[in-house]
Amino acid sequence: MAGSANAESLPPIGGDERRSAIPDCILKPGSQQSCARILACIGVDGLYFDGGAFGWDTGVVLGSRSDGVPCAGEWRSGGLFGSGTAKMECEDGLTVGAIYYSQDSETGTALGRGSDNLGRGIIAWSGENVLKYLTPDGRPSAELPCGPTPIPIS
Repeated sequence: MAGSANAESLPPIGGDERRSAIPDCILKPGSQQSCARILACIGVDGLYFDGGAFGWDTGVVLGSRSDGVPCAGEWRSGGLFGSGTAKMECEDGLTVGAIYYSQDSETGTALGRGSDNLGRGIIAWSGENVLKYLTPDGRPSAELPCGPTPIPIS
């Protein structure tokens, strides 16, 4: 696809260079400059990923884990029955793969599952209204269910 990014064009994923290389995450339908927030639990001990999926139909994933390790990768939509895939690698060598298989009709949030190279399960959410999707009824803000205690996130 013309205009799509690939791994060779990813910005560096370390330190301040990575932060300054990541533009604001704003949904722009149909645009390769579009971004949707991604949140994902890595295992069940409270580790999570927070970043953005940049592009439209295909693009790059940029962000960092809750322990501060930066990660980057690629995503693609248009799979069987509307599914999509994402894969990324973190600066410390952790690799993650996920399949997005469902979309919440109320918020538009895409839901995905996968695993990392250490065998931990991944649960991922992505979309413009992902925080609304992750806000339990009667609670004031979004919570990530990444461990025994939900993690507040904004």
